[in-house]
Amino acid sequence: MDPFTIALVASAGVNAIGKLMGGASSSAMDALQGKAYDNKASLDGVNAEIAGMGVDFAASKEKTELGKIAEMGRSTLAAQRSYFAGGNLDPSFGSPLLVQGQTAGRIQTDMNIAAASFDIDKANALTSKASYQAQGASDMLSATMARYKGDADMTAGIIGAGSALLSGVSAMGGGAGGGSGGALGTIQVGQQSFPAYR
Repeated sequence: MDPFTIALVASAGVNAIGKLMGGASSSAMDALQGKAYDNKASLDGVNAEIAGMGVDFAASKEKTELGKIAEMGRSTLAAQRSYFAGGNLDPSFGSPLLVQGQTAGRIQTDMNIAAASFDIDKANALTSKASYQAQGASDMLSATMARYKGDADMTAGIIGAGSALLSGVSAMGGGAGGGSGGALGTIQVGQQSFPAYR
């Protein structure tokens, strides 16, 4: 074999090895990225559970706060009845009844405002939970896509290596079987001409 043919074979081999290594490297990077997405999806699941606990926490706070408001309201109404009775006024008739009715309305308004506030807290917790769940699903999809991309990168590396080897064999002029290959030509180096296959 002449030196140029050896150079062509070596070049095709190096090119093929480069394609294989490039495909393997890309595939490994994709696998790492897929693992990172898997880990992030797991973290999103934990965050969704924590956000879900926020709903229970808001419900507990709501019960406590509504209980406090109701107890303060009962105490206020009892104090008003006692005040009116102490002044020899019938607490179930006239102005005393009107005052107690207004107080009861204020108590109910306070309870409704508190309940609405806690409903907002619960809705925020549910929104956070849904957001983390959606992000987790997206991360799981990204992990799957990264694994598929890794497989495709490795396949592309193998095909590229095969193509590089076939190009090298074709450039040598007919392949390993010695069939009819490329046309014999010359390579000009300085003033010297050397035989070469095209």
